[in-house]
Amino acid sequence: MPRPKSDSRDKIVDSARKLLRRQGYHATGLAQVIEDSGAPRGSLYFLFPGGKEELAVAGVRECIGEWADLIRQAREASPTPEEWIALMCTGFADQLRDSDFTEGCPITTVVLDSVPASAPLTTACRDAYSAWLTALAEGLVSYGIEQERADDLAMLMLVCLEGAMVLCRAFQSTDPMERVIPQVLALIENRS
Repeated sequence: MPRPKSDSRDKIVDSARKLLRRQGYHATGLAQVIEDSGAPRGSLYFLFPGGKEELAVAGVRECIGEWADLIRQAREASPTPEEWIALMCTGFADQLRDSDFTEGCPITTVVLDSVPASAPLTTACRDAYSAWLTALAEGLVSYGIEQERADDLAMLMLVCLEGAMVLCRAFQSTDPMERVIPQVLALIENRS
C-alpha cells in the first residue's frame, strides 16, 4: 500500500530531484538531501526505507509528469509547430540560464550516473523518456503529422533537446538550444 503524502516527503523529494538534476546520483548524498530539505533525518529513513535508490526513483518519477505537462502546455499555447518548438526550447534555455547552467535535464544526470547499474532507476528513467516521447508525438499528431512519422520525429526531437541541454551546460551558453530550433523545425517541415 502506498504511503500517504506528507509535507516532509514532498520537501525531501523536491530536494533530491533538484540535487540529482545538478550533480547526478553518486554525488548526491542523503545528508545533503536532509540539509537541503530541512526535513528531520528520521523522516527520510521512514518515508524511504529503501534508502538513496528509492529516494532517487521518487525524484525521477516526480519529473515525469512535470516535463510531459510542460510539453503539452507549450503545445496548447502554440497554434503552429514553429511556435511550439520555439516555446519549448526557450523554456528549456530559460531554465538553464536561470540556474547558471547548473541544471539541465532532470533525467540525463541520473542516466549517465547510474543506469543500468540500478534496475529501479533504469525503469524510472525509461518511463520518464517514454512519457516525454508520447507528449512530443501527441503534439506532432495535433499538427497533422501521421502517427508513425510523429513517433520517429519525437525520438529525434528528444535526442536533439537532450543533446542541446548537455551542450548548453558545457558551453555555459544557450546557443546550442537556439541553434537546435531551426534544425528541428526543418525536420518537422519535411513530412516525407
